[in-house]
Amino acid sequence: MKNNRSVCYLLYVFGLVGFFSLANEFISSDVYISDNGLLPGLVQSQFKSENVSKEFLAGIKEEIRRSPEKNLNVWIASQFQQLGLDVSTQNFVLQYNIGPDINLSGKNIYGILRARRHSSKESLVLAAPYRQTNSTFTDTNGGIALMLALAKELRSASFLAKDIIFLISDHEYLGVQAWLEAYHRVAPDAGLIYSEDLQFRAGSIQAALNLEIPQSVVSRIDIKIQGLNGQFPNLDLINLAHLICRKENIQSSFQNLIDSDNESPFFKKYLGNIRTMLLMMLSQATGIPTGNHGLFHQFGIDAITLTGYFELEMHSNESESESEMHSRVSYQKLGRVLEGIVRSLNNLQERFHRSFFFYILSGTNRFISISVYIIPFLIMVASLLLRALSSWSSIVEFYSEGKYSTHFDLDGVIGIVVLCHLIGSCSLLIPSAAVKLGLNYFNLDTAESVYYGFLFLSVTVASLFMFPLKTLNAKALRCIAHIEMVTLMLAIAVQNISLAALLAFFVTPFFLGITNTRSRKSMIFNRLVILFTHPLVILHMVLLLHIYISFPEGTLTTILLKSFTEVQRSMMDSIMDSYIYGNKIYYIIILFYFPIWILNWLAAGQNESCCISC
Repeated sequence: MKNNRSVCYLLYVFGLVGFFSLANEFISSDVYISDNGLLPGLVQSQFKSENVSKEFLAGIKEEIRRSPEKNLNVWIASQFQQLGLDVSTQNFVLQYNIGPDINLSGKNIYGILRARRHSSKESLVLAAPYRQTNSTFTDTNGGIALMLALAKELRSASFLAKDIIFLISDHEYLGVQAWLEAYHRVAPDAGLIYSEDLQFRAGSIQAALNLEIPQSVVSRIDIKIQGLNGQFPNLDLINLAHLICRKENIQSSFQNLIDSDNESPFFKKYLGNIRTMLLMMLSQATGIPTGNHGLFHQFGIDAITLTGYFELEMHSNESESESEMHSRVSYQKLGRVLEGIVRSLNNLQERFHRSFFFYILSGTNRFISISVYIIPFLIMVASLLLRALSSWSSIVEFYSEGKYSTHFDLDGVIGIVVLCHLIGSCSLLIPSAAVKLGLNYFNLDTAESVYYGFLFLSVTVASLFMFPLKTLNAKALRCIAHIEMVTLMLAIAVQNISLAALLAFFVTPFFLGITNTRSRKSMIFNRLVILFTHPLVILHMVLLLHIYISFPEGTLTTILLKSFTEVQRSMMDSIMDSYIYGNKIYYIIILFYFPIWILNWLAAGQNESCCISC
C-alpha cells in the first residue's frame, strides 16, 4: 500500500475530530434513572434538624478550640454512643518500605445504625475524613455535623431496610483503605498497612457517600466520581445525587464546573461541555481517586463524594451581605439532600447494575456511553494498526521473493523483543535500589533518588541501543512495537478509556512520523521523534504546561524549577500509590509502555549499509 502513511494520518485526524465531537449535544445523551427501584421522585425528605446540626458543629468547634492538635475521636465516639449506635475504633499503621523507616499511625472511628425490622444483610456507608486544623485541605466539620444530625434523625426511622455505617476516617485515603481491608478481611501487602480487625460489622455494603462539607458557608455541591485506576460508579448513583440536589433547589456541579444555561448559544454550550469532558478525562487518566469514595470501587461498591463550595452570586439590587444570604445553602437543605439520597438507596432491591459503568460525562445532565465514544477511539487506534500491517506486508513480500532473505534475522528480532521486556520487568527494582544508593552515597532524598535512578536507566538503555539495524529488522521491530501499543491501548480502554485515548492522542502521530529512509539525518530525526514519547519527557512536558497555566506570572526559571520538583514528587506518589492502594498506572508504564518505547527507539535507527544483522 503506497499511500499508507497518508491514510494512517487521515484515520488519526478523523478519530481525533470524532472524539472532540462527543461533547456535541447532538451526539451525547440526556441522563436518566434506569433503576426504577430507587424511586427518587417519591422520596420525601423529613430532615428538620438544622438546629441539631448547628449544635453538633458548635460542639466540634469547641473541642477543636480546647485541643486543636488532638483528634476528635473521643468526642465523636461519645456522640455516637449517646445516639445508640454500635461504636468502635480501629487503629492502623503505615510502614514505608522505600527510603527511611517512617511509621504513620492513625485511628478510624465508626458507628453502625442497625435497621430495626431487617436482618443485617445489607448496609450503606456515610463517610467523612477528619482533617485537623493544620491540614492543607479544607475542613470537613460540616459534613461530620450533618452525619451526626442524620444519625439522630434516622435512629427512630421505621423505613430503614439497610444498616447505616457512619465512618470518620483518619489520614484521608489511608484510613479508608485500612477500614475497607479490615471490613472485607483482605490481607494487605506485607510491609504497608497494618490495621486492627473490626469489632462490629454490618451487611454487604451496597453504596457509599463521602462527605466533604466545610464548616463555612456552602452555596453548591460538587459531585466527584473518579475512582482508583479510573473506575466509575454506576451512572444511576450520580444521576440520583444530581436529581435530589435539583429537587431541593441546590445547585450541583461536576468537575467544579456549572452547566451552561439551556438558552446559551450553541458554541458556548459546546465549549462548556468539551471543557468538562476533557477535565474528567484528564482526572480519570491519572488513576488517582478524586476523593475517599474512589477506594470503595475496588471492592465492588458504588460510591461518590459530595463536596461543598461557596460562590457569591452578586445581584445588581443587592448588597454583598444580601447576596451571600441568598447564595447560602442551609444545613436543613443539605440534610434533606443527604437524607433523600440515603432513602433512595435504602429502596434498592439489589446492587446497581441497570445503568452504565463505562461512560464519559460532558455535564451534570449529559453523558456519552461506551457504544458512542469507542468508535472514534478505535479509528485512531486503527491508524497505528494499519501502519503495523503495512510494515509486515512489505517484510513478507521481500522475504517471499528472496530479495532480502539474508538481511532478515527473525530470531534476532524475537530476542530483542524479549530483552526489552526483561528490561521493563527489571525496572521494577529501580526504586528500592536507587533509594538505597541515593541515601547512602549521594545524600539525595527519596523522590530525587527515584527520579535519577529512572533517568540513569533511560540514558543507559538509549545509549546501549543506539546501534543501527538492517531495514527489514527495523521494520519488524516497528511492526511488533505498534501491535503491542495497539494491544495495550485496547486493554487499557476496557477500564480507563481516558488513559487509552490520551495515549492515542499523543503517541500515535509520533509513531507514525518515523520515516523509512536510510540517511543519517533520517536516523537522527526518527530518534528525536521517539524521544518525545519517552515517559519522563511526557511527564516533564505535561507538568510544565500545567504549572505554566496555573502560575502564568512566574519567571521561566521559577516555572522550570517548580516543574522539575513536581516531576520528582509525581513519580514518587505514583510508586507509593501502586504499593499502598493498588494504582496500576506505574506498572502499566514500567512493564508495558517502557519496553514498547525501547523497541521504537531501536527501530528508529536503520541503515542498509550496516553489517549488523539484528
